[in-house]
Parts: sequence; C-alpha cells; structure tokens
Amino acid sequence: MAQNQAMLMQQLMAQSQQQSQQNKVEFKCGKMKKADGETRVTPDMRKGKLTVKADQDQLMHVIWTNREQGIEEDDMIIFPGDATFGYVDEARNNKTNNRVFALKFTSTPKKVHFFWMQEPASQAEKDKELAEKVNAMLNGETPAASGGVGQMDQAQLMAMLTQAQPGGGPESPAAPAAAPAAAGATDAPAASDSAAGAEAGAAPATGGDSEDAADGDKMKVDEEAKP
Repeated sequence: MAQNQAMLMQQLMAQSQQQSQQNKVEFKCGKMKKADGETRVTPDMRKGKLTVKADQDQLMHVIWTNREQGIEEDDMIIFPGDATFGYVDEARNNKTNNRVFALKFTSTPKKVHFFWMQEPASQAEKDKELAEKVNAMLNGETPAASGGVGQMDQAQLMAMLTQAQPGGGPESPAAPAAAPAAAGATDAPAASDSAAGAEAGAAPATGGDSEDAADGDKMKVDEEAKP
C-alpha cells in the first residue's frame, strides 16, 4: 500500500514538472537596436536568452535575459492573439547576421521588437520550429502531452492515491482510465505577419527596446557583426 502511494506521488511530481516544461519556450538570442534617425537595426552583441512562459495566473510573458549577467532586462505581458513572432525577410540575404526575428503587436503596430538568433549555426534549421512554438504560446496554446503521466490529469491521480490509502477499500471509487492527451500545439501555427485573435493591449511589465514599425518594415539589418 505504502509502495503504491509513493509511486503515485512520484507520478504527480513528474506530471507537475512535465507541465512546467510544456508551458515554456526558451532559446538563446540577442536583441537588435536602432539609433535615432536610422533605418538600420544592428545587433546588441551581448549574450541573451528569450523565454516565453505563463505565470501562475496564466498571463503570458516574453522575457529577454542578459546571459552574461543573469539579469532579466525586458519582461512583456502578452495577451492571447495580440502578438506574432516571425522571420525578418530583409535579413535573408545577409551573409552573416541573417537569422533575425521580429515580435509584432496588433494593438500597437508601430512598436516592433527585433531579435537575432544565438543558437549554433548548426541548428539554424530549428529556427522555424522555435518560432512556431513561440506563436503557439502567444496564442494560448501548449504542446500536447507526450504520453504516460501526461495523459492522466491531476484529479485522476489524486483519486487513485485516495483509493490506495488505508480505508479506501471496496467502497472507494475505481481509478478512472487515463484521459486523452490535452489538445495542443505540437503543430503550432506557423509564424506570420498576420495577427489573429482579440485586439487586447500588450502591457509591458518592464521597459524594453522597440522600434517604430513605420521604419521597421523598411529597415535594413546590419550584417557586419557575426552571431
């Protein structure tokens, strides 16, 4: 009996950790900056990390962290459907700095945040997949459970734990069967410039560099600095 309880508790802990990982997308990237009066964005050469995750209140955050100092410099709260994360075509022909992405908002279209990938060049083919995952998170979707514990919700596991306790006995309800995996976003919507969903405002939790979209659509990406 005690062994069953210990096993179920381990399952509950594993599920909690799995859900935490599913509710976060994280990868290495730097920010781009633009001098006043310029139409060219250039890389901020500091090592950075972009994290997209939901907090305990299920509010979605886009966070840029300075990896060199471990400091979260930008923290933006994003409402579902209000933002897209997509590739910047103007950078496609650059010989060096050609992995540039933009975070655009439907509620404030004149503000754009530019980022450049710092993941190894050998993993460049995964950039599109990362962008798709970011867009899935921004639209309130999460990856589907991959099986095992992920296919059984917490209430079901608690019911099994209650049954396994002394006194649960024959009168206790039978443990329910594993529920189907949550509908989700393994195949998340691809990154695009189209903005879907409600036109709710994007509330920056802390300040961050952003560029005017009026210039952003015409911006050139500096290719002098190598990732």
